[in-house]
Amino acid sequence: MDRDLLLTYLDVLETRNFNRSADRMNVTQSTVSARIRQLENNLGARLFERGRGGAEPTAAGRHFETHCRSLLAAWSLARREMSAGGTPNGRKLRVSVQFTLSRSILLPWMLRMREMHPKLDLYLEANFSQQIQRDVLSGETDAGIVFAPQLFPDVQVRELGRTDFVLASTHADTLGQMDWNRYVRVAYTSYFERQHDDLLPASSGVITSVGSDDLAIQVLKAQGGSAYLPRLAVNALTQEMPALHVVPDAPVIALPVYSICHVRKKSDPLITSAVAMFRDLLADSSIDKFD
Repeated sequence: MDRDLLLTYLDVLETRNFNRSADRMNVTQSTVSARIRQLENNLGARLFERGRGGAEPTAAGRHFETHCRSLLAAWSLARREMSAGGTPNGRKLRVSVQFTLSRSILLPWMLRMREMHPKLDLYLEANFSQQIQRDVLSGETDAGIVFAPQLFPDVQVRELGRTDFVLASTHADTLGQMDWNRYVRVAYTSYFERQHDDLLPASSGVITSVGSDDLAIQVLKAQGGSAYLPRLAVNALTQEMPALHVVPDAPVIALPVYSICHVRKKSDPLITSAVAMFRDLLADSSIDKFD
């Protein structure tokens, strides 16, 4: 199995453009074309229709995606199991957590995991939801923790609980004192956006929006203001920013949190234990614990 052919196919399937895939994969356009042509010859089927507008997958091209991801996952699993003998206890665990969650629960999870498995070869990563999903499908990541999983036949999705977002401000003690010109709106998920707009109609004129809570925190540190942040992140930030506090009468917005893993790994005791630990941490951080 030539992984380069499979990975090139998946990239073109996403970009719909040979040139763009060549740039992203740091190869020439002719290399991308040759790889796709070789894969098509191996399969005996045309995967893409080429044209001036790009590359559109054929029916066979769309259908092959599931098989391609399964092949990559099987290869990754085999490679990792063959190399596991070099670790102290023969086990590796790779976990990827959505950026926003990494600030609040990844470190305490790691500390608990280390207590239970002191010699485990552990790799931790913070990433975007879509990339985590791709890594789980390919077998590169054992378990992912995300807000908005996509449903694929080869992925098991479990709801673990929720994480609460609270309005934190350096200047407003109540919702009525909010200066919305100093508010930083964070784009978490579409579900969060809907809840936010329904609960806070006064925020419709906000002039500053950012793509992550890390950027929002940088803005608050630089010039003050207000933003919705994960509750546990606020608890830690108040030590760095004494003026920052939770606005007590502002609505709390809760986002459901999910674990994802490849179906081939769903019964692995180590992964099951790791996911259960995330569930416990989310329960510990729920609003009930702070009331």
